[in-house]
Amino acid sequence: MNKVLIVGCGYLGKALALLLQDKGYTVTATTRHTERLEELSSLAQKSVIIRGDDEEALTPLIIEHPIIVVVVAADRSDLYENTYLHTAKTFRHLALELGLPRQLLYTSSTSVYGDHQGLWVDETSTLLNTSQQGLVLQETEKVFLSLEEVGWTVTILRLGELYGPHRTFSAKVQQLQGRPLPGYGKQHTNVIHLDDASHALYYAIRHHLHGIYNLTDDDHMTRKDLYDTVCHKFGHRPLRFDPTLKELHGGDKRASNHKIKQEGFVFIHPRRVID
Repeated sequence: MNKVLIVGCGYLGKALALLLQDKGYTVTATTRHTERLEELSSLAQKSVIIRGDDEEALTPLIIEHPIIVVVVAADRSDLYENTYLHTAKTFRHLALELGLPRQLLYTSSTSVYGDHQGLWVDETSTLLNTSQQGLVLQETEKVFLSLEEVGWTVTILRLGELYGPHRTFSAKVQQLQGRPLPGYGKQHTNVIHLDDASHALYYAIRHHLHGIYNLTDDDHMTRKDLYDTVCHKFGHRPLRFDPTLKELHGGDKRASNHKIKQEGFVFIHPRRVID
């Protein structure tokens, strides 16, 4: 029962694979990219090139692995439906066909909440993101949750913006230098460190959590305050915001992490790590 299939083994999936191996699990990792196979071979006992909607290739993997973690990520906004919704529908079809209850974890996004004018949101809050990408993510969650009807245990973690090694705030600010950023920078940030994202997935596996959980740290400073803090610490030039450009990041909200804390999960980095 300690076999785990990680579908879409990218930035988060690789960290999870390392953690699970350290905890004694046997890991199979999948990717769509041939060039990543060599790296994955050092992180998992088995690595496979596969798309998340490839039923023929997924079938034996689902049969072999009682625990499945879906951490797929779209390369572009126009690929959301293929990457997320088609993958979820493929799993639903195979779940109905195979009749094998499984534990499935899926990483969604706090962007599904949309714009709540900076107010706090929790897992019961109305989903206001009506963009095409937001609606795809919402429908993907519904399809995965419907697997509970056939005996699957489903956990959805709505992640904030991921940061950590090789994806630091300092590096991001450097990349943004020299061009205006959209809006006023007053939107609150919802982010999560890679360590906490991977450990939360492991915690959910180990404790058989089910349902929806937000996964963000305790800090929710505005985008401008975050970037100003980074610039001050590392001596970067302050970034410039342009209110004539459309805001990004799915609207202004502060996603509460209270529910997963109630389940006993303890954050490694509850406060923002500025590095």
